[in-house]
Amino acid sequence: MAPEREKKPAAKTVLNALSTVVSLFLLFFVIYMLFLIFTGMRNNEQPTVFNHQIYIVQSDSMSPTFKTGSVIIVKVINPQSVKVGDIITFKKKNDSVPTTHRVVEIIEENNTRQFITKGDANNMNDPTPVAENFLIGKVVLSIPKLGYVMAFIRTKNGIFTVMLIPVFIVLITQIAGLLKVRKKYKSEVDGNIKPGT
Repeated sequence: MAPEREKKPAAKTVLNALSTVVSLFLLFFVIYMLFLIFTGMRNNEQPTVFNHQIYIVQSDSMSPTFKTGSVIIVKVINPQSVKVGDIITFKKKNDSVPTTHRVVEIIEENNTRQFITKGDANNMNDPTPVAENFLIGKVVLSIPKLGYVMAFIRTKNGIFTVMLIPVFIVLITQIAGLLKVRKKYKSEVDGNIKPGT
């Protein structure tokens, strides 16, 4: 019977350790995301993390592939690796925001490339080719609706809410731990009280 008793506390210890690690990970993740958002807002540039950038889709020109409010993950790549059919994000000289469209043709001249692009929902190609130096990267993932959440996070109410999330998680974890300790203490006290005393 002794080995079984030893296994139970060991399992509890592992679970408690995992719970602490998950809570800390969530806390640091939220802080990191806020840091990225503030950095992007302050510098008016998109921060790059592990060669990837995050954008919020602001039009339906690529519908039905992804729609307004989606979040796209863009991998920074070498222009030479772009192929016809790839969805690329680019920003030309006078553009205020980047554009994300599909490559329908590639023009190669003097060891440089230009990309003819088109939105999936558009009937015609974009009017001017995209020079390779305007390329930001290639879309590797899209997540529907998440852009609305990210847009909310950038507001004052959103920032306040996100800052409260890790605090709420830590509070819940601590309260749950205290309740367990109280329950254990009460059961030990009740066990020590003999009938008739």
